[in-house]
Amino acid sequence: MPTRAEIKAWRSLHRGKGRRETGWFLAEGPRLVGELLEWPGRTVAVLRADAAMGEPTPAALLARAAKRGVRTETVPNALIRTLADAATPQPVLAIGEIPDYGWDDVAEGTLVLLDGVQDPGNVGTLARTALALGAAAVVGVGETADPWGPKALRASAGASLRGPVFRTTVADAVERLAGRGIPIWVATAEAPPITGPVSGPVALALGSEAHGVSASLREAAGRAVAVPLVRGVESLNVASAGAILLDRLLARAPA
Repeated sequence: MPTRAEIKAWRSLHRGKGRRETGWFLAEGPRLVGELLEWPGRTVAVLRADAAMGEPTPAALLARAAKRGVRTETVPNALIRTLADAATPQPVLAIGEIPDYGWDDVAEGTLVLLDGVQDPGNVGTLARTALALGAAAVVGVGETADPWGPKALRASAGASLRGPVFRTTVADAVERLAGRGIPIWVATAEAPPITGPVSGPVALALGSEAHGVSASLREAAGRAVAVPLVRGVESLNVASAGAILLDRLLARAPA
């Protein structure tokens, strides 16, 4: 049975402060736990609700975890409910160690900058979309929601585990991209669409729906781009716009 100190630490993972202090994140549900057990990073523990002891999927996940030498626990269903972030708690969850992704992990290619995207669902969806389409990384700057928060991780469907997905400052991102010779393109509603072939990688900057990309990134940008919309439609959700722009960028990139 987990100790009181462990339970307190695991409960703190709903908040950014708790994740920063422990270096851990919460993965909920069979799909995310399964993804966690596939990645090379550290899994701290896998927990199963006692009410699910007869269910094959949680049992199989615990067996996989034990085979990897990961700590496994069957705990009261009430404890799972207090640890879980989702409105409908799943019968199995896990604690993982936040990967130490950074610029050294970013391969050559187009990447995504999320600038002040505060909705964790959008952050997770964009991470999932960007990595699925072949982006080299997803980098959060400004007040962007933590990609390792429970809601963002659920929305990413585990894609963030295959990263690199990380956060830094605007100044650091601008400096690093300049050093790599990668231009910044910002997404704004008033800009022209992407036309013609795109030569080489770019950093696509997506801002919040309320405020857009910050002034500092706009100043550093070499170009602004937009998704062309029919008359009467003002904007798209940032996750939808980002997916369309990324598809156009990456589809046109040289093989």
